[in-house]
Amino acid sequence: MDFAVLLAGRAGQRSAQGFFSDDWDSRLKEDGTGVTEIDVAVEELLRKEVSRQLPGDGIFGEEGGSTSGSSGR
Repeated sequence: MDFAVLLAGRAGQRSAQGFFSDDWDSRLKEDGTGVTEIDVAVEELLRKEVSRQLPGDGIFGEEGGSTSGSSGR
């Protein structure tokens, strides 16, 4: 639980840093929905940290799709 809380805080900080700056772009995905550089950066942060802390876990993300795991989680 501590890891989840820490990671949520880091993701929130990264998101706030991006959205409160004037230096970010957005684009349309293949499905027609929008995505910002910040969305992608936050998901990359989450994926990196979950993979480091829980290497056997699978990950399903909106921007990066799914990554299979071996833990059954």
